Amino acid sequence: MQVYLYVDRLMNESESIYIEFMDTMFGRPKSIRLLREDILCFIEMREIGLRQILIYMGYLYKYLRDEDRADYISFVDLGNLSTCPFGKDGRDISQHIVEQLEAVCRDSICLIPYNTGYHWILTIVIEDKNMIYLLDSMSNRNRDDVWKIMVTNGVKIYNVSKGITKVPDFKQLTGNLK
Repeated sequence: MQVYLYVDRLMNESESIYIEFMDTMFGRPKSIRLLREDILCFIEMREIGLRQILIYMGYLYKYLRDEDRADYISFVDLGNLSTCPFGKDGRDISQHIVEQLEAVCRDSICLIPYNTGYHWILTIVIEDKNMIYLLDSMSNRNRDDVWKIMVTNGVKIYNVSKGITKVPDFKQLTGNLK
């Protein structure tokens, strides 16, 4: 409640909170500015966006580092995904996924959150098992097929660079996931 009162009453529209992420999180430096509106959306339980998801990811990464488990999890910088044009067949996003996997993957579990337009889904790439999971709290939707193709293509290209020729397995999980 105190944070809400501070943000609502004392933080003006032009103020922001600068947040810098560890270089090891995305394989390069990354920072964002959290705006007043971002904080209010979160506190008021309205639709959240990219910056709020990045804050969640940053907190998870810090927790994993504190527990000495950060080497097992890597993250794809979703900030660049939203600026990649889909192009004719999604090659730009697939290539971005390849570049991010090369920057951060270390025989680990790689988390890729993605906003389908109004809904966040989580893609998990388990590199040593050559497996991709798509976690979606809503039911199967055809528009996720485009994302599935782009992620699978990105992982295939990444695998080829590591000498793996087997196509990754893909499994979509829906509903209330624990």
